[in-house]
Amino acid sequence: MSGEAVRLLGAFGHRYAAAVRLATLVPIGAVALLQPAPGAFASTLLAVVVAGAWTGGYCWWLAKGEGRTGTKAMSLDVAVLMCVYLSVLWTDAVAAANTGWLRLLILFACVTWQWHTSLTAGLIAAAVAGGASSTLVIAGDPADPTLLQSQTWAPVIAVVSRVAWVLITRAAERADRMAAEAERARTEAAVAEAMRAEERELANSLHDTAATTLLMVGAGQVPPDASWLSVQARRDLDRLRSQSGPPPDRADLVGLLRDDLDGGYLTVEFDGPPRLLLPFDVATAIAGAAQEALNNVHRHAGTDRATVRLHGDDRALWVEIADEGRGFDVSRAPATRRGLRESVHGRMSHVGGTAVINSAEGSGTVVRLEWRAGTPDDLDHAELTRIPLRRGLRIATLLVAVAGVAGLGLANLLGRLDEHDAPAAQFAAFAVLAGLLAAEVVLVARHRSWGRLAGPAVSLVFAASVLSYLTLPDGPTSAGVDWAFGAANWVGLVVLVDRPFRTVAAFLAGHELLAFANLALSHDLSRDSLALFATGSVTVVGFPLCLVVLAAVLGRIGAQAAAAARELEGVRTADAVALAAHRRRVQRFAELSATSVPLLEGLADGSLTPSDPEVQRRSAVEAARMRRLFAERDLVDNPLLHELRYCADIADRKGVEVELDVRGQWPVPPVVVRRDLTDAALAALATAASWARVTVVGSEDLVSVSVVADCAEAPPPAPATGEVRVESFIRDGMVWLEARWRPN
Repeated sequence: MSGEAVRLLGAFGHRYAAAVRLATLVPIGAVALLQPAPGAFASTLLAVVVAGAWTGGYCWWLAKGEGRTGTKAMSLDVAVLMCVYLSVLWTDAVAAANTGWLRLLILFACVTWQWHTSLTAGLIAAAVAGGASSTLVIAGDPADPTLLQSQTWAPVIAVVSRVAWVLITRAAERADRMAAEAERARTEAAVAEAMRAEERELANSLHDTAATTLLMVGAGQVPPDASWLSVQARRDLDRLRSQSGPPPDRADLVGLLRDDLDGGYLTVEFDGPPRLLLPFDVATAIAGAAQEALNNVHRHAGTDRATVRLHGDDRALWVEIADEGRGFDVSRAPATRRGLRESVHGRMSHVGGTAVINSAEGSGTVVRLEWRAGTPDDLDHAELTRIPLRRGLRIATLLVAVAGVAGLGLANLLGRLDEHDAPAAQFAAFAVLAGLLAAEVVLVARHRSWGRLAGPAVSLVFAASVLSYLTLPDGPTSAGVDWAFGAANWVGLVVLVDRPFRTVAAFLAGHELLAFANLALSHDLSRDSLALFATGSVTVVGFPLCLVVLAAVLGRIGAQAAAAARELEGVRTADAVALAAHRRRVQRFAELSATSVPLLEGLADGSLTPSDPEVQRRSAVEAARMRRLFAERDLVDNPLLHELRYCADIADRKGVEVELDVRGQWPVPPVVVRRDLTDAALAALATAASWARVTVVGSEDLVSVSVVADCAEAPPPAPATGEVRVESFIRDGMVWLEARWRPN
């Protein structure tokens, strides 16, 4: 399946062929009427009108038929052009040396056919047109070999044009492949980052909702008559269930903030607009950060009042959460407290926002959340498509230049060497141009450009032309003996092909003026010499300008292809991210459904009492498991110890004295193994009454996690994997548990 660059290039081939045929029609007609045979002006004009009318109609068909190869229409084009060429038999064009315009008509047709037809059809059409026109020339004047030689170049130049177009098409294919590979890499990276972000948000959401509620119940901080508990537990359940489904594209920030204000445990004054729609991830991040700030007011500030202010729009906004409570020293917040680090700062950072917390002991706290819509990614993704297209065009230009210099130029020089008065000077000029082409071959191979050397290189092109003109024998400038007229222009184009259009146009204009100055100063100006010069100028200027225009258009094609590919990539990536995130939410909810959800449901409907010791034990264990889940996301040197410290945090919050003894070093266990190793310690630490000791002993062959605590008697949890063994012992109100793992 063709990519976007190939598709755009194919459509452009039709329009480009039509534009070139139409653009060259006027100068070709002018050449025809410049020197008609005596008494044949009317018949010549008729032939020009017929050629113009047909070319206009054919070009209209080309512009409208971008998706068609047009073999039948091209066959008709060949037939009509051959009929026009038959006019040489009644206009005396051969005798009057006025076949140049017909040769140009056929030449540009042969070249442009290669841009919108199949390989076989395009080359056959060029061969037929070239052969038929040569036959007609021979019939008109079989004694003039010069006319025949000029006609036979049409199929050759058509082949060069086809090869150049194939190179550009291959470059477009390569650009599409590179874009597809980059898209796959970006999509995979986006999905991976989205999953990490999803894990962060799930962890933060659990921390701010279910984990907080269960921690308060497990720590015995909720009185039996707390009316706000059922509201908060129901809200936690709703938040967990909403995360198990696919998210919407946008969300109302005000609505999310008001949902959090209705918890009932704080009296909150809200100041803000009635509605503010934002991207879903941005709205939930800001609302989650604000909710955690309010949770901290409830848990730590020693006040039941707060103020929330929202100002801004969907481009930039700020939210302030303020209280007049006891305040705290921000720099002394414990590392295991994730509320500020992840739920506030982390959330805002991940959506491109900021969080600033101003507080001091005894002076209250102000949390300011700011967000501004990000600017579009300014990385020029179109450059990924432009690079191979520009390289393909550069190689194609070099190929055409080599054909022009080594083919036409050298053939003319060697074929008329006996006519030159100073052949050494001509060979020196040719050597300069050939040397520049050789330098371009080296630069292309090394993926380098001319850079600052472009100016000196163009100067050498002009110097070679001047040297050739000064030593030419008498005769018109554009005659076959003047090999440099149709060669130096291509060398200059090779040097300047990646420069702006005005630079290349200025070079071609200078090249033309130099040739005309030589004609005017060194030779006789006549109607015939001007007609011959004009005929040569159409090709000498026309074909290079075609490539210059193509260079400019390829840049736009690259940009359009990249934009279309990025749009499609965005849709595909969004779908992949949404699917992966949805699967992870469903998986996480399923993991919580067996343990945390029943507790929250009981607290929400009142069937479970927060003062019940068994409810407190279960809540404490679930809160500890959630905190271990938070720790699993952190990148640390020793994940097992890191997660054990998080498990011990809930005991520390209850005032339990916890001792941690670590001995030895061990390999990093997999996540499932670490969960089995910490499960026993987690349950004991969550339910310890006043004291607990955790011992970790490890080596390359064995990792042991044991805990001794004055906790309630409970059976040790069964390991989820067969790699961990758990033993327990109970005596005199103390529980001893040990989990062992032997690395493979």
